[in-house]
Amino acid sequence: MRVLAIGFVLVLWGATAALGQAGPGPVILELGPVEPTPAPTPRAQERLRLVSTITVQNNAEGESLVSFEVSEVTEEKKNDRIRPVAFKTYSLGEDEVKEEPEAARPLAREIITRIRDLERMMLRYAEIAGPPKERKPIVE
Repeated sequence: MRVLAIGFVLVLWGATAALGQAGPGPVILELGPVEPTPAPTPRAQERLRLVSTITVQNNAEGESLVSFEVSEVTEEKKNDRIRPVAFKTYSLGEDEVKEEPEAARPLAREIITRIRDLERMMLRYAEIAGPPKERKPIVE
């Protein structure tokens, strides 16, 4: 039994010494620089651009601000849902129109004019359908 144990120890010691002299394998030495895995190519999707929100903030003193949000969306066919991809909010006020690119200024003025026409139509509709109801005063 002792001879077997001594033989096992000698074989284990010899194998360890042989591995120590051999050094690391050539695969470890030839790895080279690490490059990240490229991101998967996005699926081709058709984008739709739409005006998703229009807000008109009027003030009794005459100052108004028209803002609208334009969104780009895609349709996910496997889930049957619309997914927003990008959006931007545009503001059209007296100060904002002056800062717009030259080509956009006439369009901004026309949008404001058409919204004023739409507001007049809405006010006529409110008169026909029933004007706003007065609020009860707040009593403390």
